[in-house]
Amino acid sequence: MTAPRRSLSRLAPVVVGATLAIAGCSNAGGPRTTDGVHPRAEPLRTTWRWVAPPPSYVGMPAADEAGVAVTYGHSHLVLLDGAGRPRWTADRARLRDVAPRLTPDAVLVPTEEGLAAFERATGAFRWEAALGERANTPVVAGSLAVVSTWEGSLVGIDVERGTEAWRLPLPGPSLGPVAGTAGLVVATWSSGNGRAAGMVAVDPASGRRRWTADLPPGGVSGPGLVVPAGGGPPLAVAVAGDLAAHALASDSGAERWRAPLEGAGSPEVAPLDAGRGAVVVAHRLGGMSLLDAADGRRRWDASGDGAAVRGGPAGPGPAGRFALPLHDGRLLVGGPDVPAQVLDPPGRVSGVATGPGGTLLVGVREATDNDLTAIIGW
Repeated sequence: MTAPRRSLSRLAPVVVGATLAIAGCSNAGGPRTTDGVHPRAEPLRTTWRWVAPPPSYVGMPAADEAGVAVTYGHSHLVLLDGAGRPRWTADRARLRDVAPRLTPDAVLVPTEEGLAAFERATGAFRWEAALGERANTPVVAGSLAVVSTWEGSLVGIDVERGTEAWRLPLPGPSLGPVAGTAGLVVATWSSGNGRAAGMVAVDPASGRRRWTADLPPGGVSGPGLVVPAGGGPPLAVAVAGDLAAHALASDSGAERWRAPLEGAGSPEVAPLDAGRGAVVVAHRLGGMSLLDAADGRRRWDASGDGAAVRGGPAGPGPAGRFALPLHDGRLLVGGPDVPAQVLDPPGRVSGVATGPGGTLLVGVREATDNDLTAIIGW
């Protein structure tokens, strides 16, 4: 059993009576901006903290403005309100520790066998779609939830009944989540031998394949859909094994631009639409870059001196920061207008998300107290 990691020093004062969960920081080489000037950053402060019953650890969180959902111990799901107070807890075996998906009336949770649904108001079990495969975080497109699986399938599931509407075999395993809108879902895959990889786009209502595109193998991220400045069709962005981010036209799969990075992609570290015509991409060597969605031009980047393989990035926060978990348990936080920091919590960061009121949600495992913390000032 891995010994709990302990904090080094206090980063910021505790607020609203919570116990501070993020502690210790160092410079991350600083963001590289055009003029090299970093305005003074506001301090990061804990606003609430929810502790999982020991010895469970916290998975990747999901949130909207009405609440927060997270699994713990592979067997429980909790829904918290915007102040971190539990509304209900559900008990279900073989839940995965990836992020659930929140809808107005349900919480959809990936399992080791498929996808489970719980009533959002009460936590009552609604259904489980037994796919016989390990599901990733789904997207909801119309009346269907669409999931990719580790075994290499893309599946559409009726949100109300949990029945399988369609299934499309992929050329290889898909270890990361899909991205989608009401009219388009995209997924990435990599072959088991690491010699091939690609992206596929489907019509979510029917599962009909719209296009496929090859990507350089050797480490491919999950996809992200990003709207360029001025609007128009989104671009499908993924980080690939040639140490570059690739943007593909969502209507054809044609490559629109390629932006070199320092590292290859990780399946669970998908690009993030940062708004205002920008996309945040992260690579497996623990760095983030903010790119112009129209042409891939680099606006900002920061390095965390580590590896990134699970979760994130999340943001932007109210102060313009983005957050990326590092594989050694630390957290890279920074943005174009604030210095980058590497935070060292008392545990290992399992995932991050933007929470209610613009908070940063940080899940922690392998600590004395495994918790989910909401942070302001980012």
